[in-house]
Amino acid sequence: MEYVYTIIFIIVIALIGTFIIPINEASGTNYSMKKYNNTVEVKNNIQNFIIYYGNINDNKMKELSKYSVVIIEPKNITKTQVITLKNLGVKVLGYISVVEQNENDIDFPVLNQSWFYKPENKKIRIDKWESWYMDIRKKGYQNFLLEQLYLQIINKNLDGVFFDTVGDIDDSNWSQLDKKTMRENYEQFLSRIKNNYKNLEIVQNWGFETAKNYSQKYIDGIMWEGFSFDLLKNDQWSQNRIKEINAMNIDFYIVTPVKENINKNPLNSKLYVYFRNSDIYDSTE
Repeated sequence: MEYVYTIIFIIVIALIGTFIIPINEASGTNYSMKKYNNTVEVKNNIQNFIIYYGNINDNKMKELSKYSVVIIEPKNITKTQVITLKNLGVKVLGYISVVEQNENDIDFPVLNQSWFYKPENKKIRIDKWESWYMDIRKKGYQNFLLEQLYLQIINKNLDGVFFDTVGDIDDSNWSQLDKKTMRENYEQFLSRIKNNYKNLEIVQNWGFETAKNYSQKYIDGIMWEGFSFDLLKNDQWSQNRIKEINAMNIDFYIVTPVKENINKNPLNSKLYVYFRNSDIYDSTE
């Protein structure tokens, strides 16, 4: 009789095993930690990073795993992929545009017309990028961005957020009053984020005057696209900006078209370098 029970037990276990879904299949991926080779470069407080806004498949995961930091379009990455990269020691930041919204984005149709920036009661289109200026002073628009932050950054366990187009405030020909109130409301927006997500890393693209006078206490880093250390030799404006960044003591991200031999970090903070001769980040080459 005992022999019969043993046989039945073995059969039951075998049947259960046929219905157990392997973990990799349940997650919808076939990623294996052994596939990826993290070759993070750290030398004299200098680290590599990459910006990539395209789709992320298995081959792209292998490419992204080579960097200390990756800045990606969060709508194109899964939570499982994020966790895989983080387990390899890669910091993952997600892109969110603050002052512009692209008309081809899936969420563009839900934007309220009152959220667009209309200095003369007319919306402004940036033809080069097929995007439109937005008004960060509108609390409804801030709430929209916070919702995106939660759904795409917090919910997927990213390390932080990369806020793009903030530099539009500095570079625009808008009235000084509009610039001032835009910056004040951007600062309040950042405060709302830090109050809820204290450990969330925030990197701001460009907007050095805005960072110096408004956002520096909330951001962890700032990016300069098209930077080269050769600029510092003769360009006083660039020299002044570097002094300001040093004084803020925040991480410095540079996208440079020149493969300079950077043997020593000249800044007080961490330096992240990405060599790329383009401001369109649709490939990992």
